[in-house]
Amino acid sequence: MNNRSKWSIRYQELEVENIHLKSLIDEHLEYRNLAEQTLRHNAEFLAMLSHEIRTSMNAILSLTALLEQTSVNTEQRYYLDLMNTSNVTLISLVNNILDLSKMEAGKMQLDHDPFDLINVIEDLLYSVSPRAFQKEVEVILAIESEIPLFVMGDALKVRQMIMNLVQNSIKFTHQGEIQISLLMLESAAELASVQIIIRDTGIGMSAKQLSHLFHNYSQVHESDDHHYGGTGLGLAITKQLIELMNGKIEVKSEVDIGTEISIVFNFKKYIEVPAIPFKKDLLSLMNVMVLDRNKTSSQLICNLLIEWGASVTYRLEMNDEFFEDIQESTYDLILIDLRTINPHLWEREKANLKKQPLAVLAPLGDKVEGEFKDMFKAVITKPIRKLHLLNGVLAVEID
Repeated sequence: MNNRSKWSIRYQELEVENIHLKSLIDEHLEYRNLAEQTLRHNAEFLAMLSHEIRTSMNAILSLTALLEQTSVNTEQRYYLDLMNTSNVTLISLVNNILDLSKMEAGKMQLDHDPFDLINVIEDLLYSVSPRAFQKEVEVILAIESEIPLFVMGDALKVRQMIMNLVQNSIKFTHQGEIQISLLMLESAAELASVQIIIRDTGIGMSAKQLSHLFHNYSQVHESDDHHYGGTGLGLAITKQLIELMNGKIEVKSEVDIGTEISIVFNFKKYIEVPAIPFKKDLLSLMNVMVLDRNKTSSQLICNLLIEWGASVTYRLEMNDEFFEDIQESTYDLILIDLRTINPHLWEREKANLKKQPLAVLAPLGDKVEGEFKDMFKAVITKPIRKLHLLNGVLAVEID
């Protein structure tokens, strides 16, 4: 066989192989297109299903809120609090699924409207903090006075992201505290660089666990996922949303020590509404005692009162020294954390306490009722909202 014949045979063999390869490529392309189409259909179905569930859940949330405004007894109020916690958890899960489907379909869009950042953070904490307080975990909110009143952005997405992170902290924190801080990093004429820090004293994470913290469907505490629950979606979606907003997220954690999550957003200020500063001398004539077993919470409250001009003393324990102090000194107001009260000493000193100007700091979900409530001139709910604290103190002063 001459060379020409050999080349001819080889050419024919290559032609056959090319035809076979082309057939395989076409087949794989068909499978890929089918897979992409299936993925799109699944994403669209998830989006539709999530939307339908969310619509129903919003109705349940609204009806629960209306029911809370009616006359309910202590037991019914407890069940309503549980309903609210479950509702918030479920709507958060639905929002995560809906966002995941939008991101996979490339259809995620962000709003750019004015919103009250402080109010968004305060409201979401009120919706989830009862779950923490049920575990005897303190929830503390610290907001720098320089934070602008209104910023431009997507309020619902900001709420969803912070909600995911705070819920995660509550889930994995069984003692101690969770502190949420809003700090002003940089402020220009139209821009505000705001840092939100969520710090807890929870079970923490190892370096290996941190490495896949933001992966879809990943749970860093896999051996305990039956105990803790969760889908592993919240943190992954949170990171994607933050990056979509040109923000930045960093996580530090130590096993058995706790976790600190830092988020930085660069918001455009809504300059049509200027911030309303609190006067520095609002409480300049007041002498206040703060009794709170949590040192971080106590220091935060004291700092706010001092910022408004009050003279402040604080104690961390209701003991004989506390009662000696309030007998020997004259206080215009004594702020008492509900869970710091020593029942035995309270009963023993009730007659003297009735002569004092008292206000109670009550964790959200704890009830202050009947004769006990009558001992206090004001009830201030925890987590402390700056305006609520000021209004409560002023109400006692005016009274």
